[in-house]
Amino acid sequence: MAADDCFGGEPGQAVDLALWGKERGLDGARYPLLHHCLDTAAAALVLWREYLSPGMRANLAAALTDPAAPDKDRAGRTIAFWAGLHDLGKLTHSFQSQAKGVDLSGYPPEPDGGEARPHATVSGHWLAVALKTLGYGTGHRDPAPLVAQLLSGHHGRFAEHPTIHATDPLASLGFAPGPWEEQRQALLETVFAALDRPGQPDALPAPEATVICGLVILADWLVSQRGFVLARLADTAGADGPPSPAAHFAASLQRVPRLLDEAGLRPITVAPATFAESFPFITTPNGLQRSLAEHLPALCGQGGLVLVTAPMGEGKTEAALHAADLLGAATGRPGRYLALPTMATADQMYGRLKEYANARAEPAPPGRPSTLALLHAMAWLNPEYVPDHELQVSTVLSSSGPGSADRFAATDWLLGPKRGLLASWSVGTVDQALMAALRAKHTMLRLFGLAQKVVIVDEAHAVDPYMQVLLERLLHWLGRLGVPVVLLSATLHHRTANSLVKAYLSGCPGKKWRRSDPAPVTALSYPGWLHAAPSRVVTTSGELEPGPIPATEREPLTVELAGVPVRNGRADRIGVLKARLAGLVEQGGCAAVVCTTVADSQATVDALAEWFAGLGARAPELRLLHARFPNQQRTAITEEITGRFGKNGPAKGLRPGLPGQPRGYVLVATQVVEQSLDLDLDLLITDIAPISLLLQRAGRCWRHQHLGTVTRPAWADRPRMVVLVPEKASAAGREDAEDGAFPMGWRAVYPVSLLKRTRAMLRRRGTDPVRIPEDVQALVDDVYDDETLAADVEADVAADDVARLGAEMALRTLAKNVVVPEPRDMGRDLIGMTKFEIDLSEHLLATRFGAGSVRVLCCYVDTRGGRWLDRGCGAQPLPEVGEEKDGSFSRKQLRAVMAQTIPVRADSWYGQALPEGNRPPDAWAESFHLRDLVLLPHRVNPDGSVEPAELGGRSWLLDPLKGLVVEK
Repeated sequence: MAADDCFGGEPGQAVDLALWGKERGLDGARYPLLHHCLDTAAAALVLWREYLSPGMRANLAAALTDPAAPDKDRAGRTIAFWAGLHDLGKLTHSFQSQAKGVDLSGYPPEPDGGEARPHATVSGHWLAVALKTLGYGTGHRDPAPLVAQLLSGHHGRFAEHPTIHATDPLASLGFAPGPWEEQRQALLETVFAALDRPGQPDALPAPEATVICGLVILADWLVSQRGFVLARLADTAGADGPPSPAAHFAASLQRVPRLLDEAGLRPITVAPATFAESFPFITTPNGLQRSLAEHLPALCGQGGLVLVTAPMGEGKTEAALHAADLLGAATGRPGRYLALPTMATADQMYGRLKEYANARAEPAPPGRPSTLALLHAMAWLNPEYVPDHELQVSTVLSSSGPGSADRFAATDWLLGPKRGLLASWSVGTVDQALMAALRAKHTMLRLFGLAQKVVIVDEAHAVDPYMQVLLERLLHWLGRLGVPVVLLSATLHHRTANSLVKAYLSGCPGKKWRRSDPAPVTALSYPGWLHAAPSRVVTTSGELEPGPIPATEREPLTVELAGVPVRNGRADRIGVLKARLAGLVEQGGCAAVVCTTVADSQATVDALAEWFAGLGARAPELRLLHARFPNQQRTAITEEITGRFGKNGPAKGLRPGLPGQPRGYVLVATQVVEQSLDLDLDLLITDIAPISLLLQRAGRCWRHQHLGTVTRPAWADRPRMVVLVPEKASAAGREDAEDGAFPMGWRAVYPVSLLKRTRAMLRRRGTDPVRIPEDVQALVDDVYDDETLAADVEADVAADDVARLGAEMALRTLAKNVVVPEPRDMGRDLIGMTKFEIDLSEHLLATRFGAGSVRVLCCYVDTRGGRWLDRGCGAQPLPEVGEEKDGSFSRKQLRAVMAQTIPVRADSWYGQALPEGNRPPDAWAESFHLRDLVLLPHRVNPDGSVEPAELGGRSWLLDPLKGLVVEK
């Protein structure tokens, strides 16, 4: 049977408007499927014209039409036509019968017409054959199967290609001639006509099909909003009859732009500017900034990747923003995504990026606001991003106070799940970007969002081997899609740099990268930068500059190794701390003590507090910062220390040691202070860690000395970092097998071979200070590459190295099982983007291996059994039920709860049946934010004392000063 004979309907067959496409939440009404399909087609066309970046629009047009003379109008209409077909699979008896009261007497069930198949899969299966009636399949590569498959993915997962028998293709898929077939063909013809019959595309590569699916999903989501559907129903209420399809489509084209405005999806654009114009507060750009501003414009005509390597505090953020402006202008991508290593650093960068956007962004037309989104799991708790007052859809309010205008404020629509990357500019954790490289639901939507932007990855070194594979695959895809990238790092090994640059370049269209091809990066200039062009030409700053790029002058860093006894698996730091902090106690100043584990930091605070208690008025202030504080308290502590020790601390008179502030200040912290926090400390004391991380931490020592605004006490005569290393205890005259070994907590966090190599390297240097930047790159490279270090460390370092390399290889292998395929390996099939080739547990589908966590909520139980959020059991009752009219929880209630939650590692007890006392209230099951929380009830005694919670063989006590204390 010929394809043209597979359908029972006559050309021009009318689509039955009683067959519905939307009915949930419509107050008993049903919205015709044809209208929803036309709405989606209209939305896709508006998105093509008004939302897609010029660069992405040009790339897609070149992929779908003649690359030598791309037809953007035809490409846009083609994609809009496809979008209008996404829900065609709802034209089955099994789907239509889900709504009560639908008269299906004229539509008997088909033999297998959609039974037990999701409607998105039905759309894909039917269209794989039906598109041939419109001329598809006449070329040497039939695009119909790929078009059909991309539409099958509009709910987030692609369906497999169906097996089609040539003799009777539709029957082989369970479709039979009759009323249903007539309706499907009628809808196909109607949407085709509405888009002016765009015809078959000249080609459809799989990578472009992937991101087109993201566009279809966005179009569908926009016009599926209840308010829009009800408004369209009201348009026809009381009219003489339903509008013609052409009239409905035209009306939707007029209405959809308002949806973009309400959602905050308008682009943020910046006009071309020099570095000085972009950053007028920088009187004289430093050597790195000057070099980029001078040479990059001539290199970035086709986009590409820029890698910046420079010390901490060298203005890499400003350099990156300027590079992104140049790359974005060259490639027609006004969007931005800034990826940071942690939620705390993303929160800080959000404020900085917003200041930059306010200063640089071109004014938006009235009524067409844009959102600058903050993306991480707790972003909606940030009052700067989402004000405390309730936001409504299309309301644009300032985070600085009710009623004041904020041109980049969040909208309710973009606060919804999986939508933040669709904002024009956004900043968030690197995990949000890495999820676009996972075989996960809605991967295509995340790739679509990133493809509109210049992607900036800060702290590119802060990835483990598992995350590095994800980052490499993401860079590979960004290269294939023509997305410009900026990578920033202060301590990047040259081999890692080579892997990242090679991943990007090998994704760019062109010849396949061969193993025999030379490495694109063999060494790094420090400080310096390089540009990798899609043509695979790598240009380094060393080739363009007559000599080394001058860096901010810094005092050499004195590094001192200090032995601490290790007893019973825990380092005893107090003796070293008393000796090294004596000057601070007498004269003031500020110091940080960085511990490897939360338990170590809590024990250290206890020891210091005991010492300080006997010092009277001389006692320094003492603070603790780690990840196991309630979210609200951790944020407050972070703001306090950055306020005191950031650039503005001296100006505000907050820095210890200044007149009126004679007391010292000691911050005890974990690794949370080593990345992107703007702190200037007189002294840093830290547990040993791999050398790259020690250098990162050292970046908080004398960070702002060059500004000339910091007054230091006499004891702080030079920047100094004291590195604590284990030594054998001799006080008891006995030898313990554990003494002198690296504590188990340290070994669990860092590979012991790197700890040993770092210790050997620092011992070899002796009293030689570390010059920054001159010594940094060599230290970072040599800790891995210098084989002579083995002679300076224990005999078992070789075995430790083998264990480390084996663990890294295992992590890379696991990561390769969860990443999306390379574009060249997809062929004509999208299934690998959202489906595993092997059976993997869900917990492996994460961007950080082994970092699965659960959020716990410490609540308090009074003597009557009442549950409270506050320790006093009187101010904040635990919200057991929602206060909204529909019974849901208000944003105020959600914030009150989530602000008190704490992330902890998922342990053996998690995933099992929780004891009743640790389960959340039943009503929380309906809340996305609350349903997975674990309660840790603390019983409050009549005298006000608090009993710890018990769970999983541990006691859990929320200490007001130390955070969550966990003990076996």
